[in-house]
Parts: sequence; C-alpha cells; structure tokens
Amino acid sequence: MTRDVDVSTPRGDAPHQDTTGLRRFGLRALLGWAALLVGAVPFLLLWLLVQSSWPPLASLDGEVAAELNQQVSGSPLLVTVLRWVTDLGGTAFAVLVMVLATVFLLIRRQRRLAAFVAVTGIGLAILGPVAKAVVDRARPVVQSPVVETPSNASFPSGHSMTAMVVYGALLLVALPSVRRRARPWLVAATAVVVVAVGFTRLALGVHFVSDVLAGWALGAGWLAVTAAAFRGWQHSRGREPDVPLDPLDVPPGGEAHLAPSSDPALPGGRRTVLRLLAAAAGVFAVLTLLGLLVTAVLTDTWLGRFDRSVVQWIVEQRSPGLTTFMETLSVLSDTRVVIAVGLALAVLGLAVAASWRPAVFVVVTIVGEVLLYFASSRVVDRLRPEVADLVGGLPSGASWPSGHVAAAVAVYGALAALVIVYGRGRWRWWVLAVPAVLAPAIGISRIYVAAHYPTDVLAGLLLGAVWVWACARYLLPPPGRGVRAGTAAAAARGRM
Repeated sequence: MTRDVDVSTPRGDAPHQDTTGLRRFGLRALLGWAALLVGAVPFLLLWLLVQSSWPPLASLDGEVAAELNQQVSGSPLLVTVLRWVTDLGGTAFAVLVMVLATVFLLIRRQRRLAAFVAVTGIGLAILGPVAKAVVDRARPVVQSPVVETPSNASFPSGHSMTAMVVYGALLLVALPSVRRRARPWLVAATAVVVVAVGFTRLALGVHFVSDVLAGWALGAGWLAVTAAAFRGWQHSRGREPDVPLDPLDVPPGGEAHLAPSSDPALPGGRRTVLRLLAAAAGVFAVLTLLGLLVTAVLTDTWLGRFDRSVVQWIVEQRSPGLTTFMETLSVLSDTRVVIAVGLALAVLGLAVAASWRPAVFVVVTIVGEVLLYFASSRVVDRLRPEVADLVGGLPSGASWPSGHVAAAVAVYGALAALVIVYGRGRWRWWVLAVPAVLAPAIGISRIYVAAHYPTDVLAGLLLGAVWVWACARYLLPPPGRGVRAGTAAAAARGRM
C-alpha cells in the first residue's frame, strides 16, 4: 500500500515564520520612523531656534544673506541663471512634474505607484503653506534686491521643500527600474538638483539659511512618511520585495520601466543623425539667404513697404481689450510654455508608446528649432519695427525669423505628429488644425505688439514647418505603424 505523505509545512515552522514576518515588519516600521525623525527632529529644532532668535543662527542667517546679495546683485546674467534654476522648485513646475508622473504611471498600469506620487504631491501642497502660516517668519531684507520679494512667510523654504519631495519621490519610483551601477549616479543627480534649488533661494535673497535647511528637513520627513505608508500598503497584500534595498519595496514585475519595448530610440543611428544635420543645414541656408535678400535688397521695394504698412495698420487698431488678448495669445509660445508642453509631450509619448522615440523626437524638434532660430537671427540681424512696441527687453537685431512663431509650429506641430503616428482613427488628422490655427494667430499677435514684420512671421512658419516635418520623417514611424507598436507594447505590459 502506498502511504499518503503529508507535504504541508510542519506546524513547528509556523511560529518561526510568524516570528520572521513580525521581525521584518518591526524592522521596516523602525526604519520608517527613523527616516521620519531624521527630517522631523531637525525641522523642529530649527523652528525652536528661529522662534527664540538664537544668536549664532541669527548671525549666520544675516551674514550669508548679505554676502550672497553682494556677490549676485552686480551680475544680471547670474540672476537670470539663478531664476531659471529656482523655477525647478516652483509650484507651477512641481505640479506639472507630479501630474505627468502620475499620468505616466497610470498609463503604465502602475496604480499603486501613481497613488504614492499623487498623495505625496497633495500632502506637499498642504504641508508647506501650513508650516509657513504657523511660523510666520519675515523674509530677508537685503541691500540690493534682485527679485521681487514673495508675499508669504519665509520659514520654511517652499522651493527647497518642494525640490526635496518632488525629486525625491521621482527617485524612489525610478530606483527599482535602474541598474544597480547607475543608481548612485541617479541619487547624486537628484541631490545636486535639490541642493541647487536651495542655494538659489539664498542667492536671490528671498530666504535665510535656516529656511532652506528647514525646507529640506520637512520635505524629507514627509517623503519618509509617504514611503513608509506605501511600503506597508505593499506588504498588506503579501508582496515581498525582490530588491532588499528598494525603498518602496516594489514587487518583481511592478517596476515603472521607462521604455520596455525594443523599439530603437534613434532609428537608423548615424544615418539619421546625418540626415537631420543635412536638413538643419538646408533650413539654415534658405532662411539666411531669404533674410539677407529681404533686408538688404528688397527693403525699399513693394515688399518692404508692405511689411511696414501692415505693422502700422495693425498698431493703429490697438485697444485695451485687444492688447490683453494678443498678449495672452503670444504667451502660448513663450519659453516656459514651450518647455512645459514639450515636457508633457515627451513624457506622455514615452508612456503611450513604451519607447524613447517620441521623447527623442520632441527634444530634437524643440532644441533644433531654437538653435536654427538663434543661428539665422544672428546672421541676418534684422532690426525690429520702428514703432512703439508692447514688449520690453527684446534684442533689437533679432527680428528675422519670428522665434515665437517657429516655436509654436515646432511644439504644436510635434503634438500633431505624435497624435497622427500613435493615434487611432481618421479623427487624428484633425489635430493638424492646432498648429495650423495657433501658429498664424501667434504670428499676428507678434506683429500687433510690434515685435516682428509679416515676413518675419512667414519665415518663422517656414522654419518650424520644415523642421518638424524633417524630424517626424526621420525619427518617428510612419502613420499607422506607431499604433501597432503601441499596441504590442501595451500587450507586453499586460504580461508583466
């Protein structure tokens, strides 16, 4: 007779397993509280020292603020760079990044990671203003202000806290999908961004040293709380981490891989690069020749008179309401808007296609347009219209071509190209109306504010349209093939 063999786990092992699980839970809880204290204790200590006006800290705050203001106030270029860097910790950019990260993870069906990012961002939006209202510390008063002093309280630094939380959260989400050798570099890059944002708040004279330190500490504490809560949520479903050092304990197969498909980021390799360089050289040559022809040969002909008469007529139609509308329209191709829309297109294209090709396409399109604009405008060096302009600080010799119009065609043309390639149905071709309507409208707004002549606008349209076509031709799959590639990538994600 065959005896039945009991292959179940012996009862004697159950207490051992329970003890091991309890020990793991206790260790994770201890690490979570330790991380929280690392941020909370320094923040509370700084708060008490600021409230009591501790002389050493007050002296350090005042001396650093005065010294940095003295070094920065004499360099407008340095102030511009500092303002650009400090925007990386601003509310608008933080909201954009967190929303894009959440949408990216939802598209990739990483709902738990998306919830972690969303909750972390929402808590940040609440915690920062509350802390400022409670402490209510006045801003530094420097001898030579270089930026407008914000109206809200100084302690803690909102930009520093935002940088810590936003880029720290992105780091935690990205770590499981990054190779071990690359992880230290990713951590270092994140630290550089966080420190740089904090330094800009000091250099611009809008925060004390203690404000920045408190912002980092409070941000680290909040990030530790949400990370610990996410770890507990993971283990509540019986999921065990594959990588012990993964801060969020993301289960195997649950990593937020950026581009899991095998689609090459740069199809054709060197050949594609050479083709794009040839296209850029051709666009630059045509723009430059046309610009020199218009400014040096045809300026006193019917074309020159047409340019000047159109500008004069449009300027005569100015009214307060129309001016507000035109200035708002012009903002749609402002540098910050172009960067924001381009970032959104790159991230969403990466999420939908599961390939680097859309992101590379967007970056090459926007960067190439900017380089072509600067190169051609420097060579042609056309003066702007000689009428009262509504835009201050414009370079006088950069009228040809219109940079705003070229940027509008580039970014909104890139949007249309991505929808046509990766969208479904005939409706997707209607998205061409976006650049077809917006770009000329922005061109009219640039003439209205007396920043450009009509021929400058036409040159901007030519630059943007040809460059977008070239980038789409060499960097994106033909219409229809992108749909099949995206479907295959979605199926691959479903098997993870």
